[in-house]
Amino acid sequence: MSTKHNALTLPIFLEFVELRTKVASVFPMFIGIFWAVYHYKTFNLVNTLLFILAAITFDMCTTAINNTMDYKKALDTDYKEQENVIGANKLNFQQMVHIIFALLGFSVLISLILVWRTDIILLPIGILCFLIGIFYTFGPMPLSRLPLGELFSGVTMGFGIFFLAIFIQKPDLLVSSLLTASAYQINLAWLEIIQIAVLSLPLICLIANIMLANNLCDYEQDIKNGRYTLVHYIGKARGVTLYTVLNLMPWMLWVIYPLAGLLPKWTWLGLVLVIINVTFLKAFRKEQVKRLTFINAIKSFVLFSGLYLISLVIATII
Repeated sequence: MSTKHNALTLPIFLEFVELRTKVASVFPMFIGIFWAVYHYKTFNLVNTLLFILAAITFDMCTTAINNTMDYKKALDTDYKEQENVIGANKLNFQQMVHIIFALLGFSVLISLILVWRTDIILLPIGILCFLIGIFYTFGPMPLSRLPLGELFSGVTMGFGIFFLAIFIQKPDLLVSSLLTASAYQINLAWLEIIQIAVLSLPLICLIANIMLANNLCDYEQDIKNGRYTLVHYIGKARGVTLYTVLNLMPWMLWVIYPLAGLLPKWTWLGLVLVIINVTFLKAFRKEQVKRLTFINAIKSFVLFSGLYLISLVIATII
């Protein structure tokens, strides 16, 4: 007897790919773009548009994989049929798989065009990013179900997207390669790359914190579904402490950046926003409930990232 499936509507599709959560990739992208404009005085419109399209599409793809794998591997029937987007909306599982491949294929195509327009070195970098994104939620031991989710999501999106957004503007500023008949030479601008890594630390911390907040809120549900995340190994109390450290670290770095000459000294004015951030932090520390307080992790990310982006825009104009 065949199961009747509901039609996939646009609102349900947007829920399936969780478009609302794409701020985690959009902010590092635009901060990287404006850092390139501010620091290197360079901007490539076509490469930027292609990169934005590829990054957002692939982010949607990884989220779709996550929701699909959560549905397939769910041990808790209530979660599978009432909370997961596929089960709750009675969607066609095979159709969801086809959408994943369509999103993946499109992002790969755009990425290959970017490789052609920039440098062949982008190919192995891109392949690594795609593999991390796919196996973050796919496979017998996905990274998101291990105590590695926060690390990989933070570094890949906080540093990876930030770095690539700068790289595609003018590749030879950071990494360049030369292919000859006898050798393949790679030139790395080490100091520039280290500087970019330091500048990406706030984004790494806050994106990792979104994942950590999600795992803190879903801890009991994850145990039922056989997901043993970092919270399972360190406990909720230490998890909340780690969340607090990662939440406050970006604001400490914001004090250091102007002293190191990375940002203008007037950006210290933005530190007044830490007062708002502390209210978000206190609310989450008080209780870790998905529908009530998880949003505070996203608010903290948006608040700091917004400050970062606006500061670079103003600095560029000035």
